[in-house]
Amino acid sequence: MARGERAKEITLSTRQITNTGDATRAFGEDPGLIIARPGRPVTNPFFFTVPEGFHALVSSWGRIVDYEGESGPTDCWPPGFHWGHPMTKVLYLVTQQAIVFDAPCRGVLTRDNVSISIDVAVVFRVLEKDVKQFAVKVNPKDLEIRLQAQVDQAVKNLGREITTRDAYGLRSVRTTVVEKSGGSGGGGIPGNNPMVSDDEKYGAAAAEEKNDGMTDAEHEAAQVAQMKGASATQNMKIALNRAFKSDGIEITDVIIKDVDLPDAIQKQLEEKTNVDSRNKAQRMTQKKDVQSTTFNEVITKLQQSNEEAISQAEGERDRDVNAVTVDLQKAKAELNNRIEEIRRRAEIEVESIKQDTGLQAAESEQKVKATLTAHEAQARAEAQRIETETEAYVKTTMARAELDSAKFKAKASILMSEAEGEIASQISAMKEYETEKRRLDVYAALSENPELTIAPQDDDGSLATMMVADEILQKNAGKPPSRSTILAEMVIQSKGNKSLRLDVGNGD
Repeated sequence: MARGERAKEITLSTRQITNTGDATRAFGEDPGLIIARPGRPVTNPFFFTVPEGFHALVSSWGRIVDYEGESGPTDCWPPGFHWGHPMTKVLYLVTQQAIVFDAPCRGVLTRDNVSISIDVAVVFRVLEKDVKQFAVKVNPKDLEIRLQAQVDQAVKNLGREITTRDAYGLRSVRTTVVEKSGGSGGGGIPGNNPMVSDDEKYGAAAAEEKNDGMTDAEHEAAQVAQMKGASATQNMKIALNRAFKSDGIEITDVIIKDVDLPDAIQKQLEEKTNVDSRNKAQRMTQKKDVQSTTFNEVITKLQQSNEEAISQAEGERDRDVNAVTVDLQKAKAELNNRIEEIRRRAEIEVESIKQDTGLQAAESEQKVKATLTAHEAQARAEAQRIETETEAYVKTTMARAELDSAKFKAKASILMSEAEGEIASQISAMKEYETEKRRLDVYAALSENPELTIAPQDDDGSLATMMVADEILQKNAGKPPSRSTILAEMVIQSKGNKSLRLDVGNGD
C-alpha cells in the first residue's frame, strides 16, 4: 500500500432486510454488517427458510424459541426449510464469517517522542453458543467504539516501548507468528530453528528487509522489532478476548497492517534503502561475474569429460554389438537344426498315428455293427412282449369296464323306477297347476280385448247370440243404421219372441 493510501474503513452495523433470501446480497455489499433482521414474505406464511452461512434466531409470537434437534434444544436453527405458523419468523441472522475490523491509530508517540500512525486490523467472529446473547444485548456501534478504544490503548502502550526506527519493522505482524514460533512474549529471537523460514519467524517484511543489503546488526534490530510487534499483537489478542468474551465474540487474529512515519524520517529511510540497494546491486554484479567465469570453466570441463565418456561408451557398445551378433547367428543355426529335426520326427509320428487310427477305426466299426445287431434283436423281442402284454391288459380292462357299466345301468334303472314312483303324485299336481295357470292366462288375455263378449253357456246358444247382438247395438248407438245393426235387431226380435212363446207355453 502506498504512503498516505488508506483502505475503506469498515463500520460495524445492523439493519433490516426484506427477507432471508436477501441476506447473502446484503452481507456481501456491507462487510461490516453483523446482524440482519429479515422480514417474512406474505406469499409463504406456513414455512420459512434459513440461508447457509448464518446463525439464525427464530421467534414465535415475539419470543425467541429453540430448535429441537437430535442433540437437544439449541438457540441456532440450521439452514434449510422449516414449517411454522404465520407468527413464526427468523428474528436475527448473524454472520458465521470472520469480520475484519480496521482500527487505525493516529498520534502514537514512540520512545524517542515521534508521532506515528499505526493501522491495526482485528479479526473476530461470533461464537455459536453465544449468538442469542450477542444478537440481543450487543449494539454493533457500541462494539465498534469499544474495539477502537481497546486497540488505541494497546497500540499507544506499544509505541512507548519502541523507537521510530523499530516502528517501521512492525508491518505485517500477525499473532499467528508468535504461535508458530512458540514465543509468548518479548525477549528471545526465534532464530535457532533451521526448519522455520524467515517469513514464518519474523513476517514477510523482515524477510524482505534481510535481503536488502542490511548488516547483521540491522537484521537483528529488525527481528527484535518484529518480535516486539508480534508479542504486542499477541497480548492485544489475549486482552481483547478477555474484554469481549462476555459479548459472545472471539478475537481470532490481530494484524499490524501499516506504519506511517513522519516525512523526514521516511525520506531518510528511503535514502538509506536506495544506497543499500545500489551497494547490493554492485556486489551482486561482481558476484555474478565471478560465478559466470567459474560456471564457464566447469561447463568446459564437463563437456570434455562427456566427450571422453561418449567415445569410451561407443567403443564398448561396438564390441558388445559384435559379440551379440555372433551369439545370435549361432543361436539361429542351432534353432534351424532343431526345427528340422522336430519336423522329421513329427512326420514319422503322424504316419504312425494314421496307421494305428485306421486299424482302430475298422475294429470299432465291427464292434459297433455287432452291438447294433444285438440291441436291435433285443429291442424287437422286448417290443413283441410289450405289445402282447398291452393287448391282454386292454382286453381285460375293457371286459371289466363293460361289466361295471352293466352293473351301473341296472342300478340306475332301479333308482329311476323308485324315483318315478315317489314323484308321480308331485308331477300330477304340477301338471294340474300348470293347466289352471294357462287357463287363467287365457282369461286375462281375453279380458283385455274390448271387442270380445263373454256369455254363459246354454243348450242352443240363444243367450250368447242375443248378448253379441246387444253389444253390437250398444257400440253403434247414435250412428246411422248399418247392416250389422239391422241384423242384430232382427236376431234379438226373433230370439226374444221364441223365448216369450216358450215362457207362455210353459205357463199354460
